[in-house]
Amino acid sequence: MLDPQTLLQNHGDAVWRTVFRLLGDHDDAHDCYQDTFLAALRIAQSEEVRSWPALLKRIATRRAMDRLRERYAKPAPAALGEAPLPDPAPAHPGRRLESHEQLHQARAAMAELPERQAEAFWLRHMEQMSPDQIAEHMNVSAANARQLVHRAAQALRDRLAPASPASTRFNPALTGGAQ
Repeated sequence: MLDPQTLLQNHGDAVWRTVFRLLGDHDDAHDCYQDTFLAALRIAQSEEVRSWPALLKRIATRRAMDRLRERYAKPAPAALGEAPLPDPAPAHPGRRLESHEQLHQARAAMAELPERQAEAFWLRHMEQMSPDQIAEHMNVSAANARQLVHRAAQALRDRLAPASPASTRFNPALTGGAQ
């Protein structure tokens, strides 16, 4: 078993990026970060961990998605502590507000997706994993991984279309991932 301190040093930054990009809130991300490492260490006590990065990314993604679902399930005002991700083109203040609102809508829409679809979509578009890597990571076939990503993307387009102008499509870059 890996020493917890070494585990944090080797993988802490990647886990933090995953949970914070998904949640956008320091307190929620911090809780999820801790939960991720505790869960990984519990798993390591009962079975051999073949890939720490894969295990941690999977746990972090699932925990963060669960927290998003909790956040958007309760009818509450927007969290004041929610930190927007840096805007790739922050020159115009109106653009920054629009991007923040789109990010909020994207997070809310992702919270409504079925768990497996949300995880596959996140891994593909935010973590930049290939369908083969997602398949191995989620223990499904590559075809199933592609199908999960496709269904999630379609569901997000459907959910976000009414909230945005007809010419605007869902942009994974707004949630911290590349296009």
